Amino acid sequence: MAAPADAPPRQPSLPEDTIVEILSRVGDAIAVVRCAATCKAWRRLILEPSFLSHRHAGPSPLLGFFFRDTSQKLPRRRLYLRRPTRFLLLGPSQPQATTALHLSHFFPDVAGLSGFAPLASGTGGLLALRHRPACSLDPEMICVCDPMAGTSTFLPPLAAEGTPFGESVVFLDADGSSFRLLAAMEYSAAPGILLRIFSSRTGHWGAAVRAYLPDNMVVLLSSPAVVHRGAVHWICGTRALPNAVHALAVRPGQAGTSVCRVDLPLRAGIHRLSHAAGAVRLSSSTKGCLSLVLLDEHVISIWNLDDNGAGGKSWMLQKTIYLMSVLPSVIFNDPSAEWGLSITALCDQSGSLFLHAVGEGLFVLNLETEMMSKVGDGHCAKYLCPYVPDLSSCLGAMKKF
Repeated sequence: MAAPADAPPRQPSLPEDTIVEILSRVGDAIAVVRCAATCKAWRRLILEPSFLSHRHAGPSPLLGFFFRDTSQKLPRRRLYLRRPTRFLLLGPSQPQATTALHLSHFFPDVAGLSGFAPLASGTGGLLALRHRPACSLDPEMICVCDPMAGTSTFLPPLAAEGTPFGESVVFLDADGSSFRLLAAMEYSAAPGILLRIFSSRTGHWGAAVRAYLPDNMVVLLSSPAVVHRGAVHWICGTRALPNAVHALAVRPGQAGTSVCRVDLPLRAGIHRLSHAAGAVRLSSSTKGCLSLVLLDEHVISIWNLDDNGAGGKSWMLQKTIYLMSVLPSVIFNDPSAEWGLSITALCDQSGSLFLHAVGEGLFVLNLETEMMSKVGDGHCAKYLCPYVPDLSSCLGAMKKF
């Protein structure tokens, strides 16, 4: 059928590779999903594996972060019993003042997650939550959730050898069908750290394995662990030399657990081990190497562990970021102000560093572009857990045209 004479001329369609390039440059993960809902052609291009791999070089995949809201004033004895867990959206497609979302926006049976706080996030868009009971005799509960799918899995309680004075939980691996979660615990009466692995395929925790630490070392389990090439890395040190900060690589296996020390740059020793959690962070770089982020007063330095292939490893300084040029000037202009700057979280997949300035709020620094933005007040900084969704499973679950 011929078009009417007065109809505007039909514009030629763009080549598919040009459309893919445009779609890969949209603001954030939410904008990608909105584009996929626009038309069949865009949905088909976005669902291509080549697009999802190409997007890693584009804008940040960080969707937002979960945190425990401490804005409401409560009696001291009830501080950590009623603090709600919320989620704050980030990204260019979101308005500047975004309301924090309750867990009910993600999970239909949110009553079962009352009292749970963010613990760790992993690949595959998974989130681990933990509930600490009011009574020390009751076991802790851990729940692994998929916020995009609205599903949750409650793990069986860990059989503890008493009350640990240090513990850490990290995802070893995760995909759309299964995950493995490692729990590390430290006890004052026993040497080393106790490791147990939960597998979603078996539905239970594996046997406890003890990892003995070399050189009388102390593991900083309060600092988030990083999984790199199958080994779990923690910040550690020694009681004799509190300013000698190192990293510990633990590789759990079927036959046993191997442990080795990784020396950090001498610059990491400017902080005592007790303060290293807020100033020293390890990460698994998108370039395939182990990275280190150091906060030294008003300066951020990023180091990469270079493996020359001959058995030798050395730390190379990759970048230095001067915070005085990206943080609000009010922080530095008032010499009488009592403020402290600390690292709250680091998202490996997006290269986003969360910084908390006492009295000023929570900031996010993009380590690649060096762009800084304020995302909240101080009540957002507790139990902060960055979240990157699994776009492939999220888009695959969308209703077909």
